[in-house]
Amino acid sequence: MKRLRVLALLIFLCGCGLRQIPNPIAVLQEGCTSPGTIISSEVPETARGYPYIYQVYLPPCFSAESESRYPVLYLVPGRGGAPDTWFTAGLGDVVDQMILSREIPPFLIVATENIDSDSMADTIYNDLIPHIEENYPIAKDRKHHAVAGGSLGGIAAYRLVFQYPDTFSSAGIFGAGAISGEENRISEWLTDMDDTNRVRVFMDTGDGDPLMLDRAIVMKSILDEVGIENQLHSGQGEHTYDYWVSNFEMYLKWLAEDW
Repeated sequence: MKRLRVLALLIFLCGCGLRQIPNPIAVLQEGCTSPGTIISSEVPETARGYPYIYQVYLPPCFSAESESRYPVLYLVPGRGGAPDTWFTAGLGDVVDQMILSREIPPFLIVATENIDSDSMADTIYNDLIPHIEENYPIAKDRKHHAVAGGSLGGIAAYRLVFQYPDTFSSAGIFGAGAISGEENRISEWLTDMDDTNRVRVFMDTGDGDPLMLDRAIVMKSILDEVGIENQLHSGQGEHTYDYWVSNFEMYLKWLAEDW
């Protein structure tokens, strides 16, 4: 009888261990040459009372039926932008080339609405992200969750990542930096992190965008002061998606270093 109890306990423990094994992260299939696809969809019901529109970039040879899971990048446009704004600027072609050449692993991009009337991006966090997690094969761990954005979308990116470091591992800030007057709150968010949820930050602002470059420098000084890993790049460019997309290869290589 005692042996039976021990055997039952071992079976139970083995079963628990098996359930805790995460799904493998997706890799590009051998022989894959097909480009990724961009689809439009919506969250039908949200707290704001009407649907939320988004677009999803599905990487080359994406399989929704696979047991593998994909990293995800939530990508936010600037003021007046829409879910297709980044892709209209050519981002899909950049990502296709990098994945097909195996410079980075396959991943999903979820392009959001703007946050013009939702300054803290609450709808993205409370409505869009749970919908994506339920309907797409997304990796569950924070290491494979990132947010990036341009201009006001870059501010949304850091607000989401800094407030919810247990959900996201990094922020990409293009053409933006620490919004004036929010420096103390940023410092508080960052100092609340510990070794289990500390984030990484990438910034890129053109030298022809002096106001935003100044704010990016302010952000870098805050990040450096509290020991947050960060990178600030400034090249020849202005406050445009064309400039930001031209440097997205640099950003994606930085992002994938942690995958």
